[in-house]
Amino acid sequence: MKNLCPALILFLAIALLPACDSSPDGAEESGDGDLSSILLEDDELSGQLTSANAIAGDEAKIKQEQARFLGLAQKFEAKTGRKLSGVSLSGEQAALLETMLSKEEDITLKSLLDDILDTRKNISSLNDHIDELKAELPTPDSVERGDTHMGMAVDYLSQTHGLDAKEAEALARRSLLTENIAPGMEVWHFYADGVYGTTVTQGTARVSPYFLNVRSRRKLRQERDDALALAASLEAEITVLEATRDELRGDLRVLTADYEVLKDERNDLEDQRDDLVTSDESSWYYVDTRRNLREKDILPPVGMRLKEWKKELFTERLDLRRQTRFTVYAEDFGVRRFRRIMLLPRNRYIEKQDYTVEYRDDGQVGVVQLENIEKFKNDAFVVALK
Repeated sequence: MKNLCPALILFLAIALLPACDSSPDGAEESGDGDLSSILLEDDELSGQLTSANAIAGDEAKIKQEQARFLGLAQKFEAKTGRKLSGVSLSGEQAALLETMLSKEEDITLKSLLDDILDTRKNISSLNDHIDELKAELPTPDSVERGDTHMGMAVDYLSQTHGLDAKEAEALARRSLLTENIAPGMEVWHFYADGVYGTTVTQGTARVSPYFLNVRSRRKLRQERDDALALAASLEAEITVLEATRDELRGDLRVLTADYEVLKDERNDLEDQRDDLVTSDESSWYYVDTRRNLREKDILPPVGMRLKEWKKELFTERLDLRRQTRFTVYAEDFGVRRFRRIMLLPRNRYIEKQDYTVEYRDDGQVGVVQLENIEKFKNDAFVVALK
């Protein structure tokens, strides 16, 4: 789209001109008057049709102001480093620029700020004018997918004014009908004393109608002027649509990045939650002979009171959701058999109340069964072997 030059647009516009609209039956080929006056002799209805055509003209001017805003916004960003988003100036942006304008001394920047603020005023004025025109006109029909201008005209004349289908179609063919309508466009109908007129405006459609109520044959000069106007409108639409597309792509990239960050954070939180749950439901312990415990300065030379209580000491873990017993083997600790297996601190863990010990194979194997599970959750103990 960016490479579509004005000359090519103009060529396409002129080439498509005869096919854009149906010429009214009985229309004269000579004369330079307004088309609405050719179709409607009633002054009031002729004025309404002219107003409806003016709406289409204002819509095209809005697109041109939006394109002008985008060009000025680029200059503003290059000069100040600040970016103006969107295709027109928001209220917040306008307030910021008004403040800058009141304080700015650089004549070049003040002129640029004036021009940018003018686009907002012009767009607002055009929208107000469109609203004023619409308030004075009958309610238009909104184009839906599959609608044709002819079909909508016949439906209007048949359903609103009671004409039969054949008469309605004949009357519609005498007006200027366009084949280029899209969903969201607005079709305006005017009827009085057996005369019907119509025109199409952009409405909520994403694109504007190119030519409305254009005679099939016009002087070459008029064709050139209309084609130039179309080229300007198309260029403005392309600029606005490309800017909107680029902004949406940028938003998508930001949202995608934010989503990935949030997903990673969620996964980290889930891992932390699982770790916390596992920790709350686990018990850590360390097993060794009393002699080794004394040599490692974990137990004092005399007595069974623990001297060291470091987290790094406990190398074994029981997940109490799945396992509440563990087994020790005498040969693993260089002794022939166990005479006593005790959990320390002794004043906290009481044998036959908090845990039990079963000796098997003549004391060569010891099985420790934790009984008071709640006491062991998220706690640590030392297993002293004798």
